[in-house]
Amino acid sequence: MTPSYFQQHCPICGRTLRIESRLVGTNVVCQHCGGNFSAKIQKVRYRCDTILPVGRQTKIEALLLQGSRVIHSSKASKC
Repeated sequence: MTPSYFQQHCPICGRTLRIESRLVGTNVVCQHCGGNFSAKIQKVRYRCDTILPVGRQTKIEALLLQGSRVIHSSKASKC
C-alpha cells in the first residue's frame, strides 16, 4: 500500500513539510532547522489580513530589508 502524506508548516522555521499520515500525533523533526513538533493535520485558510507565524514574518521582513539595502547601494543597476 502506498503511504499517504499531508503538509504542515514547521512552527520554528515556517517551512512546509510533507509528513506521512501514519505519523499524526507523534513528534517529528524538521529536516531544515531540526525543530521538534507534533504532527497534526490542520485545515488552515489564510485571509489577506491573517498575521503570519512569527518565524515566517521575521524572515520576510529580513528579506525586504536586504532587498531595500541592495537597491539603495551601488550594487543594483540603475535601469
